[in-house]
Amino acid sequence: MGLQSKHIVLDLDKCTGCRICELVCSFYKHKKFSPKMSAIRVYYNYELYRAEGFTVCSQCGYCVSHCPTGALAIVNGIVVINYEICSGCLTCVKTCPIGALITVDGRPFKCDLCFGNPYCAKYCTRGAIHVS
Repeated sequence: MGLQSKHIVLDLDKCTGCRICELVCSFYKHKKFSPKMSAIRVYYNYELYRAEGFTVCSQCGYCVSHCPTGALAIVNGIVVINYEICSGCLTCVKTCPIGALITVDGRPFKCDLCFGNPYCAKYCTRGAIHVS
C-alpha cells in the first residue's frame, strides 16, 4: 500500500475548526447533519481558538488484513467496505490503529474519499482539506 495510497490531508494552519467538513460528510453519506456520523473528525482547542488535530482514514489497509469476512478491500488505493458481505463483527473498528473506523447504525463506516471527489474538501471554505 504505502506511497500509492490516497488520503485526506488537513492543513491545520488554514483550518478554522468550523467542522463544516464533518457536517458535509455525515449528510452526504447518511443524509443527517451529525458530526458523530462523519468519517472525518476535527479536534478544536477552545482555549487556543484553533483546530489542533483531526482523524480520518489514512487508507493504510491494516483493517483489510484483519477482516474475517473479506468485506474490506483496497480499490485504486482506497480502502472500501462491501456491506453485502460485511458481518457487522466490527473487527475493523477495533483494530484500526488510528481510530478512523467508526460505527454508524451498528455498521462500520470510514472515509472512502467519496470515490475520488471528497465532499469535505469541496466544501471547505478555507481550502484546508485536500487529497494527497
